[in-house]
Amino acid sequence: MIDKMDWDALIDANANKAYCFAMGLCGNEDDAKELVQEGFAKAMERIETHDPSQPFEAWFLTVLKHLYLDGMKKYERRHGQSLDEPLDETGLTVADAVGDHRELALLDRLERQESSKLVRRAMRVLTPDARAVLLMIDLQGLGYEETAAVMGCPLNTLRSRIVRARAALKQRLLALEVSL
Repeated sequence: MIDKMDWDALIDANANKAYCFAMGLCGNEDDAKELVQEGFAKAMERIETHDPSQPFEAWFLTVLKHLYLDGMKKYERRHGQSLDEPLDETGLTVADAVGDHRELALLDRLERQESSKLVRRAMRVLTPDARAVLLMIDLQGLGYEETAAVMGCPLNTLRSRIVRARAALKQRLLALEVSL
């Protein structure tokens, strides 16, 4: 059992990284704060499931990811919309609207402007798993092995997920560029 001082130290050591991860998943400050608070409460309830030989950070990020995914499933059941539904009377769907004819111009402009706002907007529509792997590997600098542990998947599965997540982000950035 962890005493209050040890628990306070775990919170202090992991709060900032947890908030950054939650902010990337949720896309807004209020939801990120709520997710981290809920995550620490859940971790406190379930601390006996943590393997002390493994980093607490990876275990806790897994707790956050699962809480976020559970919340998204509940939200989707209430508010979900298919990507195959027509956008308008032309019959064009969201999936059809992704364009890539200006790929080089977009990449050059993103490099010059470092458009973090556009990237955050594109990240919001990715799947939770795609956002999670991009956040952990590309933004937080976690290694593939540690990220695979957080995601609960084999290393090779993680490698394919990061490739697909980067491709989906690229496609979404291109779609956003077309709509600007």
